[in-house]
Amino acid sequence: MRAVVVVLIIQLLVAQAAAGALDRMEAAPKGWHGNVFKQSFSFPKRPPIADSHPWEAISYRHEPKRYLETVLSYALEGQDRNNWRLQDNRVRRWTHMPWMGPGPTGRESIHGLTRERDFAAGELGAAQTECRQNWAVALYNPTGGYVLGQIWRSVVRGGAPDLIHLPFPAGTVVVKLVFTEATSDDTSLLAGAPEIDANIHTKGEGGDPACPVAEIAPRTPHRLRLIQLDLAIKEARADYKTGWVFASFFYNGRKPGNDPWAKLEPIGLMWGNDPYLSDADAAAGAKPIESMVFTDLGLGHALGRSGRMNGLVDERSSACSSCHMAAQWPTAAHMTAPAKWSQAKCWFRNLDARYPFGLEPNATTKCADLPTTSAMVPLDFSLQLAIGLRNWSLAHTSSSGAVRRTPLGRLRREGDRLIVNEVQSVEVRR
Repeated sequence: MRAVVVVLIIQLLVAQAAAGALDRMEAAPKGWHGNVFKQSFSFPKRPPIADSHPWEAISYRHEPKRYLETVLSYALEGQDRNNWRLQDNRVRRWTHMPWMGPGPTGRESIHGLTRERDFAAGELGAAQTECRQNWAVALYNPTGGYVLGQIWRSVVRGGAPDLIHLPFPAGTVVVKLVFTEATSDDTSLLAGAPEIDANIHTKGEGGDPACPVAEIAPRTPHRLRLIQLDLAIKEARADYKTGWVFASFFYNGRKPGNDPWAKLEPIGLMWGNDPYLSDADAAAGAKPIESMVFTDLGLGHALGRSGRMNGLVDERSSACSSCHMAAQWPTAAHMTAPAKWSQAKCWFRNLDARYPFGLEPNATTKCADLPTTSAMVPLDFSLQLAIGLRNWSLAHTSSSGAVRRTPLGRLRREGDRLIVNEVQSVEVRR
């Protein structure tokens, strides 16, 4: 019996040490007695072979809704839908992305949510008179989790992340749950939505309708409601485009029934970026052919650029796939497209896991230009991996400007600026 206790204590200490090497997070709020987030970093040691992927027998183009319903059912199976403790899932092992804790918009301590794009006042309708914050958490299935474990394995032993283990294999599924500060007073879509607590940024006094600035606002616990669920599926049948199918669901509180999780309805899906659909063509009536959109939620306008598929919480100037395509190392390009199509079209190419995004087009660089100082590494559409790598690099590089040589490249920090192989890393955030 004593030997069993000793083994359990050793396992606990090892797990705590691994979590410390794989993230840095805020402490729980003072006096807080509710749920406290626990990262799931128990990555599979071997490529999973027993996990079934029933959606692979369904065409995402010919039966898109059945395809999405099948993936959604897989994503929810066995989950703790109250606190989203991945460790409690007895069906399959889901995991989190390391190093999402640091920074003003990083993981909060109650449920591990990171801040997303806010809803400006009126975005959900006339009843919404103030800005509302949105926060999200992402989960990786065993297929994707195995790759994450290989990338971050050396970090636990004091080493650096190793990107040689990319790309993600077919069958990878990433799920993102998005919760909002908005209420059913702002929109009836949120009536009866599942709720969780989160330690989010607090508005200042004085009735300012704007959302608090993350860099200066304190955090306090607030109640949030589910508004969106996103899926990213690595799909072998889409390898002639980007290799991924992106989809988004919204919570529909207007739908009858007692099961709130049955009220998630698909907005649509996309498997390519429609590179030939310009803003002018869309204004003249052209439609996307690499997206399927089922609803605009009654808002009267498209959620993605030029009618491309996008989530309710996502940037209107882009679309799901185009944002994620900017994931690369170093992070030399922002995730969202600019206003002018002559530059924005760079975000709407169809690149797959072999090709990095490159530099942002401007007066001196063209779309697809690469820096002469080093090769760029594509991160296979994983913006969270880009954020995690940047956070790890900032935490492990001296602010004095000294160069640190790692498998991620030559890292140099100048205050809050990160330079990788003489390329400035930009912050990846909404």
